[in-house]
Amino acid sequence: MKRIITFILVFMMTLILSACAFGQKVPKGYINAEEHFDTEGFQDYTDYCKYYYQDKSAVEKDARYSRVSKADIAAISNYFAHFRSSAATDVANAYDFNPDSISEGDYVLIETKEGKPIGDSFYGKYDNYSVYFFDTDSCVLYYLHSNI
Repeated sequence: MKRIITFILVFMMTLILSACAFGQKVPKGYINAEEHFDTEGFQDYTDYCKYYYQDKSAVEKDARYSRVSKADIAAISNYFAHFRSSAATDVANAYDFNPDSISEGDYVLIETKEGKPIGDSFYGKYDNYSVYFFDTDSCVLYYLHSNI
Protein backbone atom coordinates (compact mmCIF):
# COMPACT_ATOMS: atom_id res chain seq x y z
CA MET A 1 0.00 0.00 0.00
CA LYS A 2 2.83 2.36 0.88
CA ARG A 3 4.44 1.76 -2.54
CA ILE A 4 1.19 2.64 -4.31
CA ILE A 5 0.84 5.90 -2.39
CA THR A 6 4.48 6.78 -3.12
CA PHE A 7 3.97 5.99 -6.81
CA ILE A 8 0.85 8.16 -6.96
CA LEU A 9 2.62 11.06 -5.24
CA VAL A 10 5.62 10.84 -7.58
CA PHE A 11 3.30 10.62 -10.59
CA MET A 12 1.30 13.67 -9.46
CA MET A 13 4.46 15.72 -8.87
CA THR A 14 5.75 14.79 -12.33
CA LEU A 15 2.48 15.93 -13.90
CA ILE A 16 2.56 19.23 -12.02
CA LEU A 17 6.18 19.97 -12.93
CA SER A 18 5.70 19.06 -16.58
CA ALA A 19 2.58 21.26 -16.77
CA CYS A 20 4.64 24.18 -15.51
CA ALA A 21 7.38 23.55 -18.05
CA PHE A 22 5.01 23.20 -21.01
CA GLY A 23 2.98 26.25 -19.98
CA GLN A 24 5.95 28.62 -20.18
CA LYS A 25 5.42 31.28 -22.85
CA VAL A 26 8.37 33.49 -21.86
CA PRO A 27 11.26 32.61 -24.18
CA LYS A 28 14.44 31.46 -22.47
CA GLY A 29 17.49 33.68 -22.52
CA TYR A 30 16.38 36.67 -20.48
CA ILE A 31 19.13 38.23 -18.38
CA ASN A 32 17.00 39.81 -15.66
CA ALA A 33 13.40 39.71 -14.47
CA GLU A 34 11.00 41.74 -12.37
CA GLU A 35 7.97 39.70 -11.35
CA HIS A 36 4.94 41.04 -9.52
CA PHE A 37 2.28 38.48 -8.72
CA ASP A 38 -1.02 39.19 -7.01
CA THR A 39 -0.44 37.98 -3.45
CA GLU A 40 -4.14 38.13 -2.57
CA GLY A 41 -5.47 36.30 -5.61
CA PHE A 42 -6.47 32.69 -5.90
CA GLN A 43 -8.81 32.31 -8.85
CA ASP A 44 -9.15 36.02 -9.62
CA TYR A 45 -5.74 37.61 -9.93
CA THR A 46 -3.47 39.93 -11.88
CA ASP A 47 0.24 39.51 -12.65
CA TYR A 48 2.76 41.94 -14.14
CA CYS A 49 6.28 40.93 -15.10
CA LYS A 50 9.18 42.31 -17.10
CA TYR A 51 11.88 40.15 -18.67
CA TYR A 52 15.05 41.80 -19.97
CA TYR A 53 16.92 40.42 -22.97
CA GLN A 54 20.30 41.20 -24.51
CA ASP A 55 18.70 41.38 -27.96
CA LYS A 56 15.51 40.34 -29.75
CA SER A 57 16.71 36.99 -31.13
CA ALA A 58 15.03 34.74 -28.52
CA VAL A 59 11.61 36.30 -29.12
CA GLU A 60 12.11 36.71 -32.85
CA LYS A 61 12.77 32.95 -33.19
CA ASP A 62 9.73 31.95 -31.11
CA ALA A 63 6.98 30.97 -33.58
CA ARG A 64 4.25 31.67 -31.01
CA TYR A 65 4.95 35.40 -31.20
CA SER A 66 3.79 37.54 -34.11
CA ARG A 67 5.13 40.86 -35.33
CA VAL A 68 3.05 43.87 -34.40
CA SER A 69 1.48 45.70 -37.34
CA LYS A 70 0.05 49.21 -37.30
CA ALA A 71 -3.44 47.66 -37.14
CA ASP A 72 -2.52 45.72 -33.95
CA ILE A 73 -1.36 48.69 -31.87
CA ALA A 74 -4.79 49.87 -30.64
CA ALA A 75 -5.89 46.38 -29.57
CA ILE A 76 -2.66 45.75 -27.66
CA SER A 77 -2.87 49.18 -26.05
CA ASN A 78 -6.45 48.43 -24.93
CA TYR A 79 -5.29 45.33 -23.04
CA PHE A 80 -2.69 47.40 -21.19
CA ALA A 81 -5.27 50.12 -20.43
CA HIS A 82 -7.71 47.55 -19.06
CA PHE A 83 -4.98 45.95 -16.99
CA ARG A 84 -3.98 49.30 -15.49
CA SER A 85 -7.56 49.91 -14.35
CA SER A 86 -8.14 46.43 -12.89
CA ALA A 87 -4.81 45.30 -11.42
CA ALA A 88 -4.59 44.35 -7.76
CA THR A 89 -3.07 47.08 -5.59
CA ASP A 90 0.31 45.42 -5.05
CA VAL A 91 0.65 44.72 -8.78
CA ALA A 92 -0.67 48.17 -9.79
CA ASN A 93 2.03 49.82 -7.66
CA ALA A 94 4.70 48.08 -9.77
CA TYR A 95 2.99 48.79 -13.11
CA ASP A 96 5.15 51.18 -15.16
CA PHE A 97 4.33 50.31 -18.78
CA ASN A 98 4.30 53.19 -21.27
CA PRO A 99 1.74 52.47 -24.04
CA ASP A 100 3.64 54.81 -26.38
CA SER A 101 6.31 52.10 -26.62
CA ILE A 102 4.01 49.88 -28.72
CA SER A 103 5.11 50.15 -32.34
CA GLU A 104 5.28 48.26 -35.60
CA GLY A 105 7.91 45.53 -35.58
CA ASP A 106 7.51 44.68 -31.89
CA TYR A 107 6.32 41.17 -31.00
CA VAL A 108 3.17 39.99 -29.22
CA LEU A 109 1.41 36.86 -28.02
CA ILE A 110 -2.13 37.28 -26.70
CA GLU A 111 -4.08 34.45 -25.09
CA THR A 112 -7.69 35.04 -24.14
CA LYS A 113 -10.72 33.02 -23.17
CA GLU A 114 -13.01 35.49 -24.93
CA GLY A 115 -16.10 33.74 -26.31
CA LYS A 116 -15.48 30.46 -24.47
CA PRO A 117 -18.29 29.15 -22.26
CA ILE A 118 -18.24 29.69 -18.51
CA GLY A 119 -21.28 28.27 -16.75
CA ASP A 120 -24.40 29.65 -18.43
CA SER A 121 -22.49 32.54 -19.99
CA PHE A 122 -19.36 33.28 -22.03
CA TYR A 123 -16.07 34.97 -21.25
CA GLY A 124 -15.91 38.62 -22.29
CA LYS A 125 -12.90 40.23 -23.95
CA TYR A 126 -11.18 41.26 -20.72
CA ASP A 127 -12.41 38.54 -18.35
CA ASN A 128 -9.37 36.30 -18.66
CA TYR A 129 -6.29 37.10 -20.74
CA SER A 130 -2.52 36.96 -20.88
CA VAL A 131 -0.45 39.36 -22.98
CA TYR A 132 3.23 38.87 -23.75
CA PHE A 133 4.52 42.02 -25.42
CA PHE A 134 8.14 42.42 -26.52
CA ASP A 135 9.38 45.96 -27.10
CA THR A 136 12.20 45.71 -29.65
CA ASP A 137 13.57 49.15 -28.74
CA SER A 138 14.24 48.29 -25.09
CA CYS A 139 14.45 44.47 -25.47
CA VAL A 140 11.97 44.05 -22.63
CA LEU A 141 9.21 41.46 -22.63
CA TYR A 142 6.17 42.61 -20.67
CA TYR A 143 3.88 39.93 -19.36
CA LEU A 144 0.49 40.69 -17.90
CA HIS A 145 -2.29 38.39 -16.86
CA SER A 146 -5.76 39.32 -15.72
CA ASN A 147 -8.40 36.93 -14.55
CA ILE A 148 -10.94 39.14 -12.84
